[in-house]
Amino acid sequence: MVRTTQQFKQKSVGSIVSHALACALLVAGVWTSNAVAATERSGEEIFVTCRIEGRDRQASVSLSDSGATYRYGPSSSKPELTLSSPLADLDYVRHNGPAGTVDEIMTFANGDTTYQFETGLRNGAQPDPSALLPFGHLTISRSGSELARLPCRPDTIERAHDRLLARMRDIGQERASDGVGFPNYTIHDLAAASASAPCEVENNVDTCWSRGVSAARGGDLKAALEHYDMSCAARIMTAGCYEAGKLYLQNRQLRDYVRARQSLVRTCDGDDSGQGPYACKYLGWMYLTGTGVERDLTQAFVALSKACFLHNDAILIDGEGCHFLGQVIFETRAPSVRSETNVDYLAFLSFAQGCTDEAETVCNEGRALLRRGQASAAPWIKRCDRNVGRYGDIGSCAELLTISADYDVRQAMRRQLKSLFNQALAAPE
Repeated sequence: MVRTTQQFKQKSVGSIVSHALACALLVAGVWTSNAVAATERSGEEIFVTCRIEGRDRQASVSLSDSGATYRYGPSSSKPELTLSSPLADLDYVRHNGPAGTVDEIMTFANGDTTYQFETGLRNGAQPDPSALLPFGHLTISRSGSELARLPCRPDTIERAHDRLLARMRDIGQERASDGVGFPNYTIHDLAAASASAPCEVENNVDTCWSRGVSAARGGDLKAALEHYDMSCAARIMTAGCYEAGKLYLQNRQLRDYVRARQSLVRTCDGDDSGQGPYACKYLGWMYLTGTGVERDLTQAFVALSKACFLHNDAILIDGEGCHFLGQVIFETRAPSVRSETNVDYLAFLSFAQGCTDEAETVCNEGRALLRRGQASAAPWIKRCDRNVGRYGDIGSCAELLTISADYDVRQAMRRQLKSLFNQALAAPE
């Protein structure tokens, strides 16, 4: 049950919206010295605070051991509206944001009026779409109908990510309001990498990688990268190398192609079957496009073959890597490909493998190639139909583009395609 320190009388919609703005701000998260002092005096801790765009109003949500309190009002005086809720009853939902960040939504109610505040990070626009930009907005609704949507000033938003999650877990809550289970990862109080403890194994991962993930969830990618680099150097696992490689490759502010390649090579050559194929995909794409390295189709073929077929015996793959592998095969005419017939056959097998990853665009590439081959009675179609049954249950080339929802069937098809790919490389016709 949500309690209010200021009972509403019947008000005009405009007045309701004004108060709603205040609530939204509270949830959004702008930090001011007055708001901080107020919560410190009451033994609470600010979770999120911001100022409303175009208004001299501030919103915040603060936390106590067992409750959450939303306040809204002028930044220099007492709040106009205060709503409180026990944590166990708080409407709280989490969503994944860009670059490993977490968006959070909290909803406070006063009778039939609700104040929903969503805050998190979004990718930027040109010239730097890799930038992470804070956002916050309050949506005020009455009886399910939206009355207003009020944005926070981005430069005023401050939020202690995962702080509310920690409190929820402390009181024994296991799920968000939408029924999704809370993650059980370690929540770190972050320090600079130079002041952090050495990496060690904890809960089957290394602590430097874990600290990097905590920083990334809060949007501090520079601190995340520093910890990922520490993790990669410790050689306990390759997850830190993978995350560092992606940031060096994709983030404009942190970009370093030499270090991206080094980090991705470590992961691609490692035995992490979950991240290895993705690292091989990024590495192969660099060589295919000449991004940060000299363009080298042979190196691209090797890396992308691992991404699509060869990285691990569990046949965990990167479907997009299969798409890029097909591109390389069409372009390279490498000694292992030799003939135009083998080019189409290997490309088809690559697209079919990507199709098992439910990559619809890759499936369509395979279907288009199959139609062209059938229309011209291409020799590779006969070869495919002749060989396919030797390596598994699929009996025809066309059936290799069938998507199964059954995991075991899909994995069996991947093994069959891997055998066909290896056979085509070993004995091109």
